[in-house]
Amino acid sequence: MGIYLDNAATSYPKPEAVANAVYDFMVNNGTSSGRGSYKKAMQSDYIVYECRKLIGKLFNFDDPKRVVFTSNITDSLNIAMRGILKENDHVITSSLEHNAVWRCLKTLEKERNIEIDTVECTEDGITN
Repeated sequence: MGIYLDNAATSYPKPEAVANAVYDFMVNNGTSSGRGSYKKAMQSDYIVYECRKLIGKLFNFDDPKRVVFTSNITDSLNIAMRGILKENDHVITSSLEHNAVWRCLKTLEKERNIEIDTVECTEDGITN
């Protein structure tokens, strides 16, 4: 199951606490998680792990290793759809899906011969 949490990437303005936290990390740490065993890198690892735990708590599961961070929603959808959809599968989707969903589906239509049916919806999300 994928959960879309990318609205923060496109919302404006960002909460001041977010800007402050990003600034604090960049000034006082700035390392990449998983890239070393020195003190600052280990602090980055800890921050990421704690974030995974908090996300697990938010969605009521307790395995932080199952939380996966991706670069964007298109990447997330590609991973999920490629992991789920097999050759000749059938997908039913709505006419209101985001372009990121459509691009993934259309690619898999060509690569895996999936069949796509679309349920037409009004602008309010009601099926016709």
